[in-house]
Amino acid sequence: METIQAKSKLAKNVFLLTVVQVAIYVLPLISVPVVSRIIGPGNYGIINFAAAFISYFTLIISYSFEFSASRRIIKDLDNRDHRNTVFTEVFYTQCFLFLVSTIAFAVLLVSIPEFRKNYMVFLFSYLLCFSTLFTQNWLFQAMQDLSKVALLNFVSRLLFTIAILIAVRKPEDYIWQPLLIGVIQGAIALCSFFWAKNKYGLTLKRLNISRIFQVLSEDKTIFISLVFVNLYSGTNTVILGLYANSEQVGYFTAGQRLIIIAQSVLTMPLAQALYPFVAKAFKEGKEHGIEVAQKIIPLIALFLGGAFLIMVTLGPWMIVIFYGAKFEPSALVFQLLALVPLLFSLNNVLGIQIMVNLQMDKQFLKVTAAAAIFSVTTNLILIRYWGYLGTAVNMLCTEMFIFICMYLVLRKSGINPINFKYFNTSLLREYATPMVNTILKKTRKRG
Repeated sequence: METIQAKSKLAKNVFLLTVVQVAIYVLPLISVPVVSRIIGPGNYGIINFAAAFISYFTLIISYSFEFSASRRIIKDLDNRDHRNTVFTEVFYTQCFLFLVSTIAFAVLLVSIPEFRKNYMVFLFSYLLCFSTLFTQNWLFQAMQDLSKVALLNFVSRLLFTIAILIAVRKPEDYIWQPLLIGVIQGAIALCSFFWAKNKYGLTLKRLNISRIFQVLSEDKTIFISLVFVNLYSGTNTVILGLYANSEQVGYFTAGQRLIIIAQSVLTMPLAQALYPFVAKAFKEGKEHGIEVAQKIIPLIALFLGGAFLIMVTLGPWMIVIFYGAKFEPSALVFQLLALVPLLFSLNNVLGIQIMVNLQMDKQFLKVTAAAAIFSVTTNLILIRYWGYLGTAVNMLCTEMFIFICMYLVLRKSGINPINFKYFNTSLLREYATPMVNTILKKTRKRG
């Protein structure tokens, strides 16, 4: 009986998680082409610049609790008092971070001319910080209730898609996009907060303010790592917005967003099909894990290398079809970034699959820190000469920089992540066949 219930819960989770993935990648294909054509590159750049800037505050408020708090709950999952303690500490700490972030945001809003000029967009965008405060994804994750996260995410994205298609009718309506996102996600976050309190019997305890600073200190290592990742992945748009006009931000973010969608679609099947083999192999032994990683890299190079050629060739056509003729300058951004999915996947194998599995945490942190410094410095230089195209070049160069650094760190540690003998065509077929057969078996079982 328990086995049947477990299978039923698994099937439900798989279905709902699949639905939310469809929502993440399909619903924007409906709303973005319509909205971008109406508001134009300039207004599109303004809302994306504001969103990129606000992401710093959402990062601060969420801190690293999605990782650290979940881990603390799992250590004593069935202890209700322990659960209440963690819940209290996380929520009050986030309230403190929200207060600090709000004060900092208010100061920046009145101090920076570009922010004052578009203050309504920034104010509406800041509503996402409110939803971040009440979002309890870390708790659902710890309680193995991910289906609720999937369902709430799907509802919020569906409501936003419907609302934005109704609200945006003319270029001036671009300000409603961040407002709709903030209001809808805020409402969903509040619902999830009180739903989690009731379901798991959570209560807020009294908490000494000194404990808040202790929590911040205990989880600072993971938070610093996330800051570095954000610096080299999300700062490009902010720096571009400070040094260039909104049209250039619009051109860059349009090309970048289409690459992100393509990257997600292309790399997700690889992650699901190939990476579990690496994790399993490392459990059996270091040498076996490295060997499997070496065999996977040629498969990634073949698949995403082919995708790169297709995207470079069809880039201009894809941009015009998706965004409209006004965004034609974004085509070159898309073509410059077409190599990013390949580099991203290779960096994932070298960094996450090899370095993390081998507990090379310090080396991994050093690489991400170096990448953050490299990205910010290079972007400041290239923007002055090439504008939004310089930002695209910087994003590409940063991924290359990460790949080179990780490769050199691994080689210095006596690990060769790339073995060219596995690039042989016959060997590629030999190693790909068992992986494909395993995936097909799993698919038939789910069916």
